[in-house]
Amino acid sequence: MKSKTLGAIVVLALFGAFLLGSSMVCSAAEKVVVILPESVNVQGSELLLGNIAEITGPEEMVGKVAAINAGAAPINGSSRRLTKGQIEVRLRQGGLDLKKIEFQGTTTVQVYGVAVNSLPAAVKEGETGFPVYEVVVATTDLPRGHVLSREDLDVEQQEFKNGQPDLRSVEDFVGLRTSRHVMGGSALTNLNVETIPIVERGAQVTILVQTSSLVVSAPGIARGAGGVGEVISVENTLSRQVVLGEIIDAQTVQVNMRGSSAP
Repeated sequence: MKSKTLGAIVVLALFGAFLLGSSMVCSAAEKVVVILPESVNVQGSELLLGNIAEITGPEEMVGKVAAINAGAAPINGSSRRLTKGQIEVRLRQGGLDLKKIEFQGTTTVQVYGVAVNSLPAAVKEGETGFPVYEVVVATTDLPRGHVLSREDLDVEQQEFKNGQPDLRSVEDFVGLRTSRHVMGGSALTNLNVETIPIVERGAQVTILVQTSSLVVSAPGIARGAGGVGEVISVENTLSRQVVLGEIIDAQTVQVNMRGSSAP
């Protein structure tokens, strides 16, 4: 009798574990993934999340997330900074469960306002009523960090249900590199490609502080990546102090004395 009872308990426990595992799988499958780019161009007066980020997941949930208004859009020629935290507040206000939403990409988006007529008109209207644009796509699966060549690229007509197309030419993409794994046939945008930085994160650089009468230098480690003229964080390897500096070349980061303390 005891053995039968024990066997029943074991069966129930296994069944319960199976149900729990199933619910966990369903929960993961129901998640919406929001990929935030470092920068994006927008039109109009409202920042709809679907025009800012790449959103994937269950169609109904994707539609709700894409329709969330993230605030006022910058006017033509200006920009504003939009953070992941600000987007999360808007999602909560819209009644959406953040446990069902996964964020990828950057945590801060620089949003640039562009004139309504600054983008070419769509090629045509798709079968579902959304505009169709000619965009540059990957001809095959590309790993993260791959430097794009002409052979990697092609032009296709694709329908855009949310977000805005990146209408750069094939030549504009040659020489850029992938910032994440890109599936063949996927449109290339700022979400999945980037300019190759002249200074990589973790690179050894010289921190330079220069005034009218004095020049001080120290060895440092780049804590960010960027091109010439961009501002990144850099750590003084002697004092361990982290400061902000402008990239001068591949080996030099110059600190603005008015914006940061000396290294």
